[in-house]
Amino acid sequence: MTRRLEFTVPPAYDGRKVVHFLRGEAGCSYTLVRSLKTKEDGILLNGARARTIDRLRAGDRLAITLRDGMGGAEPDGTPSVPLLYEDDDIAVYDKPAGMACHPVRGMQSGTLANVFARDCRAREQEAVCRLMGRLDRDTSGAVVIAKNAFAAAALTGQVEKTYRALVTGAPEPRAGTVDAPVGQPDRADPRRRVVPDGKPAVTHYETLAEYPGYSLVRCTLETGRTHQIRVHMAHLGCPLLGDALYGGDRALIGRHALHCAGVSFTHPVSGVSLTVRAPFPKDMQKLAPDCAQTW
Repeated sequence: MTRRLEFTVPPAYDGRKVVHFLRGEAGCSYTLVRSLKTKEDGILLNGARARTIDRLRAGDRLAITLRDGMGGAEPDGTPSVPLLYEDDDIAVYDKPAGMACHPVRGMQSGTLANVFARDCRAREQEAVCRLMGRLDRDTSGAVVIAKNAFAAAALTGQVEKTYRALVTGAPEPRAGTVDAPVGQPDRADPRRRVVPDGKPAVTHYETLAEYPGYSLVRCTLETGRTHQIRVHMAHLGCPLLGDALYGGDRALIGRHALHCAGVSFTHPVSGVSLTVRAPFPKDMQKLAPDCAQTW
């Protein structure tokens, strides 16, 4: 897929080099700039091919041309997945529980990346699947995919996620912050733990509703450690319903009850602030029917 982005050079970059603008104002990664240099129309200044060392003048028109070929996952017959938002740079899918985000050894099909590849092929487009944060296989909800390297560089580390979880009992206090490092003491054991020498991990939570034996909790993260919410809720004595790995009861739901309810980010091209929400999944909605619309 080919995407051309155009910029007007502001007065602050008058007399500075093209590379300074691309790495600064435009927000291009070092890797992307290197790639653009090799393309005939990768960097255009007022319609002519430009070098990264060329000087700019205020009001100049600088354009970059992004080209992607198919890479990674192959299109397959995986059932379609709802698209919550899509434009030339970004796609946001509502990933169902039970679907992995990307292929791994021994599982090359049936993933969200395969779905994205098929959807691109159907539109006669080619794009690499650049996941802006993964969800565990059994976690449902919003997943952001950048369609080009420019969008990926701008969105990396900039997507804020809001989760909803059904947890055993009710956390005490009902709202608060868990600031506890998470690590994997035994590499042969997939479970993570709160351990003194783990990586910093911070989870903010708020109890939205309480039911007999469990509650609905909203979680937001400052960090993105593997299994972070699952580990932190278990650390509070409130493992997620269905989360057998961390002591959760599977009597009410057959998977860990965690859903990415929405994502917020600044669009890498338009600069508009966007929030995209994913509907409460049916298996969790059955256990919290009065909270289906709670954000």
